[in-house]
Amino acid sequence: MGWKGCLLPLLFPLSVLVIGSWRLAVDDHASKSADRQSSAVIAPTKPNYQQPPPGTYPTCDDNPALGDALLSEGQRLGISVQAGAPELPGKDATYKAEPGRLGTITLKQRPMSPLVRCLLISHEFIHVLQHLQGNLRGVPPLGWSTGHPDPIPQEAEAYGHQRRAGYVLSLLQATSP
Repeated sequence: MGWKGCLLPLLFPLSVLVIGSWRLAVDDHASKSADRQSSAVIAPTKPNYQQPPPGTYPTCDDNPALGDALLSEGQRLGISVQAGAPELPGKDATYKAEPGRLGTITLKQRPMSPLVRCLLISHEFIHVLQHLQGNLRGVPPLGWSTGHPDPIPQEAEAYGHQRRAGYVLSLLQATSP
């Protein structure tokens, strides 16, 4: 039996290995190409959080139940909402931004009217929008004009637009988790 006879038993496994490797390479390339195409089609769009609120959305004055709708939307996005003592003294609510992920809203449990509750919740969700605008790395102001005198721009913005709960809700609804 010559050298051909010795190599013949190896020929079949070698051909399976070569063909299998080629097949995997082709399948991998095709799946990556399909992934690129599908991700281009279904890539979530980030709404323009910096667009100032138009006057066409309902406000907390129009519908105080918008506070509950904001909480539901926050839950969909993965924002934790808890009852307790807010981290800032003298505040009824706070949003604690977490680096790289959405944070936690803490609401002080006290009697309040539905309107005040809606304003409070809307205020904190404006901070959520600021955090989203900062790519979950910071909480920069959105650039919404405000006449509120708070020296902290993020707070001035939230206080100045907290009545705009319908617009805040629409931006959250347009946000992918």
